[in-house]
Amino acid sequence: MKYYIPALSLFSCASTLFGTDYSFLNEDTFVKQKSIWHFESDYSKVGAAEITTSDVSGSKLHYSEGNASMYFSHFINDENALAWQIGANYVDIDWDQNPRFTGNNYLYGLTSLSWISNSIEKWRWVINGGLSVDTNTWDFGKSAVYYTTLWGRYQQTSHLGLHMGFFAYYGALNGYVLPILGLDWWMSSKWELRAVFPIDASINYHFTKHLTTSILTTSMGGPYRFPRRAHDGIDSFDDGIFKIYSTTVEWNLKFAEKDYFSIGAGGGWDFGGWIQIADSHSHDKKYYNFNGAPYGRIFANLTF
Repeated sequence: MKYYIPALSLFSCASTLFGTDYSFLNEDTFVKQKSIWHFESDYSKVGAAEITTSDVSGSKLHYSEGNASMYFSHFINDENALAWQIGANYVDIDWDQNPRFTGNNYLYGLTSLSWISNSIEKWRWVINGGLSVDTNTWDFGKSAVYYTTLWGRYQQTSHLGLHMGFFAYYGALNGYVLPILGLDWWMSSKWELRAVFPIDASINYHFTKHLTTSILTTSMGGPYRFPRRAHDGIDSFDDGIFKIYSTTVEWNLKFAEKDYFSIGAGGGWDFGGWIQIADSHSHDKKYYNFNGAPYGRIFANLTF
């Protein structure tokens, strides 16, 4: 059984589906024996979003994030491979009236190892383990978050794939487990539906083999409730912990040259969300809600 690249970019028909950060969840389906290196990057920015929580109501939040990763694939045999990842995740929280910390810019180092197998007929399995750590301190005890994925895809028919598994993380005094469940379906030679919670969700239309447009929903802030240590905490929130989450809908256009290169851009609306800020022991938690705002994204991938 050969490695192949089933299309990504998924859409949700139900409000419970959402996409999440590729730097933490990536099915590594770029793996091909003639292409052992893979680079991917993206950058997203949300415009001025109004904070609605009473004590700081009316203040503005500008939020952006970016990811860049490099993968190297080592083939054990025709059906099994290992993929090593190193990368970085960037977060910028520009909120001048933040009552609990003043740090804006955050850069995290990422590393992971994945085993990808097509040994079982009609199945592709991915087992992944990795970590994220704040590069400002490199304090693994306080800021490192460890995560793991078990992801199976079953080729039900030539046009339909079924997905199952889970994604979990623990670190910065927090932990979470998310199921992976859904499908990818080529409805015709042009139209493609993907709904795989919580990886990604989209409807894609393929104009040509090189040009695709997509409507997708995704999330900002990394995996749901992903914890991060705050910089420059105020009073008891020195070395505090924050989580940020919002949901976006995007329309984008992507150009791809076979499976080796792609570039694209998109825009849409961020429907708002929340920032939860706690003290250094993950106590005294408070949510700060923010409204919607315009949203834009650029992305690129290279495989060779």
